[in-house]
Amino acid sequence: MQLGRRSGHATILAVGVSLSVVLSACGTAHPSAGSRLRAKATTSPTSSSTSTTLDPTTTAVLAAYRAGWKAFEQALATANPADPALAATMVEPQLQSVKANLLSDQVHGMVGRGTTTLHPKVVSISATTATVVDCAYSTAELVYARTGKPVPPVTPPENDGVRSTLVLVNGAWKVAKQTVTDGKCAPGS
Repeated sequence: MQLGRRSGHATILAVGVSLSVVLSACGTAHPSAGSRLRAKATTSPTSSSTSTTLDPTTTAVLAAYRAGWKAFEQALATANPADPALAATMVEPQLQSVKANLLSDQVHGMVGRGTTTLHPKVVSISATTATVVDCAYSTAELVYARTGKPVPPVTPPENDGVRSTLVLVNGAWKVAKQTVTDGKCAPGS
C-alpha cells in the first residue's frame, strides 16, 4: 500500500492496504515512498468510523484496506519484504512496489516506527474493483535500526491524502494501487 514516509530516502511506490506499501513521493502508488513511512510498524491502524450500517461488500473492502496498512506496518517494523502478510493483502503493482521499498530500507538499515490513524471511505465500488479515499494522520517515521535515530529529513506529524484501488481476487479484496499525498487533506476527512 502506499504509506506516507515521514523521513528518509528516495520515494517509494505504494501498496494498498498495508497500503500500496511503499509510496513514492506525492502521487505515487505506495506508502513507503517519499511519503512512504506514514505507517506505524508497531501498532495497528485505527478507524474513526463508528457506523455499523455498511453493506457487506463495503465492510469487506474497508477491512481489506485496513489489513493492508497493518501488513505494511508489520513489515516496515523490521524492513521485511518477505512478510507473508504483504502478499495476503496486496497484488501487483502495489505488492512489488512495497517489497522493493522495504528491501531498500533493509539494505540501508532502516525500519519504521510511529502510528497511523485511518479514516477510510469507499467512494466507488463495482463487482471487482473499489476505490477508497482516506485522510490518514501519521506520526510514523523511518529510523536507523541500529541507533533508533530518525532518518533525515524528519517531518512533523501530518494528515496525508490516500487514494487506494482494491480488486477482488479469488473472493478476497486486495490493494492493487495506492497513492499518498503528504499533508494534503483535512483532518478526519
